[in-house]
Amino acid sequence: MPDYDPQLLALANDVRVACQRISRRVRFESTSDVAPHQFSVLVYLHFAGPQTPTHLAARDAVSTPSMTRTVNCLADKGLVERSQHPDDGRQILVSLTAEGLRVVEETITNRDTWMLAHIATLSPEQLDLLRRAADLLMEVSHAE
Repeated sequence: MPDYDPQLLALANDVRVACQRISRRVRFESTSDVAPHQFSVLVYLHFAGPQTPTHLAARDAVSTPSMTRTVNCLADKGLVERSQHPDDGRQILVSLTAEGLRVVEETITNRDTWMLAHIATLSPEQLDLLRRAADLLMEVSHAE
């Protein structure tokens, strides 16, 4: 590890731990019966549209057989459906069903409601600081 300022290293650790704790709490406060890795696939399909299992696997950095198991599980729950790829008959496309969309929307609402309940009591100054921190964290999350 390069030689970093100890205060900067401590801040990096504190930010990482806080983000992980919040992420874990938000994930487990939702009422969805869908595992986090499955929910990630549903959300991506919601925003990106139908995808091949190979593309989904690459996006989540898992093997194609692992993603196929995830897709099969989601299909068994009626949350996704498979169809023939219109340009390549050897491939399939995975897309959300109406029930899959309902689960995505309900879970996001539950997670946002949990977060809202925990920030609603903050002062205007704290909310302003949190807004700026959220913007910075988004910037850091998009860094290469």
